[in-house]
Amino acid sequence: MRIAQLCFQRYPSPRHAGGGDVRLWQSLCSLRALGHEVSVVVCDPRNERTLELDRVASSVIVLRSKDMRPGTLRWLASRLFNPSSLAMACPDLRGLRDSVSLSLTEIGTDLDLIWAEEVFSVLLADEDIRVPIVHSHHDFHFKLDLVRSQSEPGKRLRRPRALSTKRLRDLELDVCRRAAHTVCASSSEAEFLRGLGISASYLPVAGPTIPEPDYAKLSKGRFFLFGNPNTAMKSARRELQTRVWPEVERRKLDLDWQQLGKVPSDTDDPSWVWLAERFVMHGFVEDLGELFLPGDASVMPYPFDTGGRVKFAVSAGYGVVNIAYEKTFECSEEFTHGVDCLAAKDPAHFAELLGDYASDEALRLRLARGSRAVYDRHFSVEALYPKYEEVLDIATNPSEEPVSCAS
Repeated sequence: MRIAQLCFQRYPSPRHAGGGDVRLWQSLCSLRALGHEVSVVVCDPRNERTLELDRVASSVIVLRSKDMRPGTLRWLASRLFNPSSLAMACPDLRGLRDSVSLSLTEIGTDLDLIWAEEVFSVLLADEDIRVPIVHSHHDFHFKLDLVRSQSEPGKRLRRPRALSTKRLRDLELDVCRRAAHTVCASSSEAEFLRGLGISASYLPVAGPTIPEPDYAKLSKGRFFLFGNPNTAMKSARRELQTRVWPEVERRKLDLDWQQLGKVPSDTDDPSWVWLAERFVMHGFVEDLGELFLPGDASVMPYPFDTGGRVKFAVSAGYGVVNIAYEKTFECSEEFTHGVDCLAAKDPAHFAELLGDYASDEALRLRLARGSRAVYDRHFSVEALYPKYEEVLDIATNPSEEPVSCAS
């Protein structure tokens, strides 16, 4: 099959700045490994182009926006509104749509499918295009708006949004309806779309296969707040500080807390200052295998289902046990409380689970093995290949009923 992978602002790369980057690279490598020809089309890339990309992709086409004359309405809009919302409200603001259409034509008339990474890429594909589109969906922005409003009440964006939350929701759902099929990084969001009659399935984001950990090196019970700075991690920090930590202190738990991930730009944020005073700070670590031990715990006190998906999968690969709220685990249907993870009902229960985990070596070993077993069944590269083939089959042979890929 001849496929165009359409990307917005990011080259597919083995060097990942976040879960979205993991997905781009995972999809490219998986589709190529399955024998498909994949031409990568990247609009306004902001990350570094790697030699690995040129080795894996069949071809790489780079598109740049047209310059905007200062003082024009387009130029003013680009200075006034929040960039991501503006890219959805006015996808052709910078004249990229014609360039995308021309590039797809240059790839060839025998193009079988467009694999469009996130909503921005789907919007850049001309609506008259006759090639089926797979919408590779990572986050609903209207749901992230809700997270921000609840976790940071009263805070305003530096720039106003170009779309209201309602209009954003309508636009994002219309994009899913337009695509031949939508693949979601979250199982709960795939279920949500299918409930609306939209063809959608769940395809986890996990990255390259991780070697089996050495259980002889079982952790003594370290608790990691693991992740790069984003909306979900900021919310998790504040939830830990304001709701879970008082319960930890009430139980007089003496736990080994560790931070892992890039340092945020707003280091004066009160929740970050609080964290830095109490945690061992690692910052960004390129090789997680040099730090993680089986039986470590990845803690995600995040009361929403919009974050943690990649973190859950990657942690499981190292035999690290995920501890989060029941709500958070809705995004990853593979995990089962007490078998391969710990799922808390509320902050008090969260602290109780932390204490139980730290004090019970047998529990740490059992859950570490269970966590890795989930990884082997669902998140390794080999486990994901059939899911990609099923998505391609659904998109190119649509049925009248919404379809779910087996998980």
